[in-house]
Amino acid sequence: MLRGSQITRRITAVLVAALAVPSSAGAAIPKHLTAVLRPRDSAALAAYARAVSDPASTSFHRFLTPAQFGRRFGASPTAVRAARRALLVRGFSPGALSVNRLSITASASDRGTPASLAVLARGVLHERGGAIQTMEGLGNTPGPRPLSVRPTRRSTPLATTAQAHPNTGGPKPCGAARNAAAAEGAHTADQIASAYGFSGIYGGHNLGAGVTIAVYELEPVALSDLAAYQSCYGITAPINFVHVDGGSGSGVGSGEAALDIENATSYAPQARLLVYQGPNSNSGAPGSGPYDTFSAIVNQDRAQVVSVSWGECEAALGPASAAAENALFEQAAVQGQTVVAAAGDSGSEDCEASSSVPQPQLAVDDPASQPFVTGVGGTTLELLGPRPAEKVWNSGGTPAALLSPGAAGGGVSTLWGMPLTQQNAASWLNVHGAGANGAHCGHPGGYCREVPDVSANADPATGYEIYWNGSGDVPGATRGWQAIGGTSAAAPLWAGVMALADANRTCAGGSVGMALPALYRAAGANYSGDFNDVRTGNNDFTSMNGGQFTAGPGYDEASGLGTPNASALVPQLCTSALLLRPVPAQHSARLARLAGFRLPLSDVPRASSTVRVRGLPSGLRFRAVTGRIGGNPRRLGRYAVTVTATDADGARARQRFVWTIAGATHLVAPSVVGLAQGRPVLRFTVAAGQGAPSLRRLAVSLPGELRLRSTRSIAVNASGGRVGFAAHIDHGLLIITLHRGYMRVRVTLGPRAIAQARGRGPRVDRMRVTAVASDRSSSFLQAKVGNR
Repeated sequence: MLRGSQITRRITAVLVAALAVPSSAGAAIPKHLTAVLRPRDSAALAAYARAVSDPASTSFHRFLTPAQFGRRFGASPTAVRAARRALLVRGFSPGALSVNRLSITASASDRGTPASLAVLARGVLHERGGAIQTMEGLGNTPGPRPLSVRPTRRSTPLATTAQAHPNTGGPKPCGAARNAAAAEGAHTADQIASAYGFSGIYGGHNLGAGVTIAVYELEPVALSDLAAYQSCYGITAPINFVHVDGGSGSGVGSGEAALDIENATSYAPQARLLVYQGPNSNSGAPGSGPYDTFSAIVNQDRAQVVSVSWGECEAALGPASAAAENALFEQAAVQGQTVVAAAGDSGSEDCEASSSVPQPQLAVDDPASQPFVTGVGGTTLELLGPRPAEKVWNSGGTPAALLSPGAAGGGVSTLWGMPLTQQNAASWLNVHGAGANGAHCGHPGGYCREVPDVSANADPATGYEIYWNGSGDVPGATRGWQAIGGTSAAAPLWAGVMALADANRTCAGGSVGMALPALYRAAGANYSGDFNDVRTGNNDFTSMNGGQFTAGPGYDEASGLGTPNASALVPQLCTSALLLRPVPAQHSARLARLAGFRLPLSDVPRASSTVRVRGLPSGLRFRAVTGRIGGNPRRLGRYAVTVTATDADGARARQRFVWTIAGATHLVAPSVVGLAQGRPVLRFTVAAGQGAPSLRRLAVSLPGELRLRSTRSIAVNASGGRVGFAAHIDHGLLIITLHRGYMRVRVTLGPRAIAQARGRGPRVDRMRVTAVASDRSSSFLQAKVGNR
């Protein structure tokens, strides 16, 4: 990670270079500006974002809402006031504060010029520890670019697409899509799903229902194109749009948005899609749309999975904007959101696509290089399998560049240190194999962030068949079905994998959250089962870096951990963590037999877990063989119980709860009169035990000599008089529900409520009453009832 002083120096350099320009009449004034504020405690935020994603932490999966995040980690009220003052003084009109308290919208006043923006930059420079971290939307850098690549048309299809269309249990393409894919050498969604093992998930009736995927877009899309694609595949999941800063305009776009949305819905076909559309920005059209779109996705917190297929090389983006994004991705982790991002289409030289001048230096793409984002690289899918045959996508310097220009993004970050997840990965995965020296990213003696984390098919020569420009609004472009590739296509596929994981029963209604710990731990536990290892090729697109980086066994910067075998991987992404769910407060009666309370613990299948339970009430024991607590509690009181679980992988989980032992509820003065006259009346008092909660429900089981007739002639009294209640008969039991809790009640059952059983004499031996307290704890009671 960047150190605070390094971030400050780099932010200062970028702002001064960008803003200290002469004023001119033709200078563009941004329509949307966003002042990004510093988190209250950056170190604490980063630590919690790691802890909430770490199964070895006691904070694991203790996710926060955006409002909770803002109160805990957002800028303080003092810092917000200082930021507003700074904006006003420097000629801006401050607007709304974001819910995470990390940004304020701003607009240039009539006096606003590029020179006045430079004044703001100098203010940031001289206000050490100032509230404003950077201003987004000044238009001093190129806008993010779409990471999709189109192939040149060919006359003969590749052999890969001659394979049959398998029945995956998921969406099936119509004839038009199949024919177009066969003609172009591309693949339909069912073929890709089969190659990557989705069939095993679909066969278990998991198609992503109940999960929402947010798709990040900086261009428009034609609804008619999406409708044509969904109609072909029979997909009916809803697609809704959220416009940020006025949206991204109208029209069919470049095809990037169509690719992203159609691919996301292909692999999680029952997931809901939320497409966030904001305006792109660059020096000619300044604005904060790219940042604001990320901010809207995170602050609305409506999606468990976020798919991003737009990016920029780190050097072009700059450390100021990268640091601003990083806080948002940390927030996403804190909220339990999974962010996947395309790693770029220019190989290990990511800046090559950002400039008209050759840029052969090693570089990686943002946001895939962010330490709280899952970066997705690309492969060439040579044989579908399953399991597939693949190599690293790289057409640089070969005749194939004419058909499928580009290469899989990957390499070593210059901004970010290596996340602990990568540092602690199983040694045989070779995550440190590239020698990513920490000096490269400002961490001498350490390591740097390596990208990508995972991969999927991205070569446009073996690409995806999508539907775009069906209306013909883009003259000269292909209409309707067409092949496309790029890591843009691989990212939404992985978003589908994560959505299926969230919908899988092993997640029990939760979410994977920041996915890197789960992915690397799954790889360490069952690499050959969960991933397809890509061992051939490199991503040196310009051929000017000696073939760096090269694929090999395990992890590499050309293909990451590899491509998914979803049928094995998806169930592991939740169960690959030791999980001890919160234990509610427990209540038991003294000396009452406890049959066995099971602790809500789960772990990796076949994992060896050790559980310790401390602070149990006297008379109760935890039995490791059964995972249950049982016995006869002997002493009254409140006991603070701590459960700690560890496993062989070093994961640790802990929960604390209170166990209250109270006196047993008991019957007082039970009696029966009127048996000789055939008009029995049963009276008894139920009293809650010492320290027990108040009574709310009674279940009365009559002696064998009596039978229930109806719920008439029943009376319930307390010391203050009659008690409000409701009564009904359920499977031979009289259920009395009190309108509020009482510690002691007297119950009378008259002749219309009970009668003597046929063939029974005037003698009553035993009866049973179950008294249920207000917190649902219960005691089972028996008492002798005498005759009168």
